[in-house]
Amino acid sequence: MSARRQIIAAWAGLCLVGIAATSALNAEPYTDKRVSPAEEPTPTDTYAVDCQEIADAIEQARAEAKREQQEALNPSATPAYRSTARDWAVPKECADELEDRGLKTR
Repeated sequence: MSARRQIIAAWAGLCLVGIAATSALNAEPYTDKRVSPAEEPTPTDTYAVDCQEIADAIEQARAEAKREQQEALNPSATPAYRSTARDWAVPKECADELEDRGLKTR
């Protein structure tokens, strides 16, 4: 076999190996269970929600805002420019705790 034929055979072999590797990488992994495409994914991470801690933080922020508002109404106080509005994202699990403390209706 001449050197030219050896080079062509090696090149053809490398091309076939590349095609096979690309095909294997693009193929979907094999799974034994069948999943419906309409099935919703389930969360894999679990997290604990401390509703009392969230409610305490909200109460503290509201008390601080009220104190700042009272200080601003005091004529001898220096003017303070602070934002007292704040949004809270609270999990649904904490609705009862917030309602018990009277924080939900504001």
